[in-house]
Amino acid sequence: MIAALKNIAKKILHFSPIAFTKNEQYDRLTNKIIKAVCKPDSICVDVGAHNGKILSMMMEAAPHASHYAFEPIPELFQYLKWKFHRNAKVYCVALSDKKETTSFNLVLTDMAYSGLNKRAYDKKEKDISIFVETELLDAIIPTDEKISLLKMDVEGAELLVMKGALETIQRSKPVLLFEFGKAGAEAYGYDEAIMFQFITETLNYNIYTLKGWLKTKTALTQENFSDNYYYGKEFFFVAEAK
Repeated sequence: MIAALKNIAKKILHFSPIAFTKNEQYDRLTNKIIKAVCKPDSICVDVGAHNGKILSMMMEAAPHASHYAFEPIPELFQYLKWKFHRNAKVYCVALSDKKETTSFNLVLTDMAYSGLNKRAYDKKEKDISIFVETELLDAIIPTDEKISLLKMDVEGAELLVMKGALETIQRSKPVLLFEFGKAGAEAYGYDEAIMFQFITETLNYNIYTLKGWLKTKTALTQENFSDNYYYGKEFFFVAEAK
């Protein structure tokens, strides 16, 4: 009964003209960015595809392309493969900066918290350890294929994903959509200074808030990025080649 009520509430929030939660606000802003970036044949990559919500947006904006989706949780992978196999190549791997078989923290009570490393939770959760395969995005995307948009939501491993996608990013210069927060980053031993330097110097990209990219195209300074990191003002960003 409780689960049914939660599902009903989620549907009401999804179709409401007002975004009541931060995640719903991000989803709506993300959809606007995807529509602004993508042409009908633009190829997108969804890393941490979860239940396919963002992947669906990519397919709607670029219906003539074959997209890529990555989800290491077997249950979610099977669902994504069943639902999207005609329009996306779905992989049951965790993207990283190296290829290996490794442990993965699966959060049974909220799979969205799952990741290669265990991060701090906002509430009490139940988790187990499973084994998954990791891979580099550079080893999967053909060198003659141009990627228009790369979305990453992997609970702190976003920097590893970018390192493993360095050649693809430098070649295609896709718009990057990525989650970044203190709890996730700390689980992988890096901070906002390292992330900012990698994106702005190694990749030669500017970083924006979602609203900032859509409205003013005013790039974040390192101080702005640090404020968001330490005070939790924003935890989802967009980056674009300079």
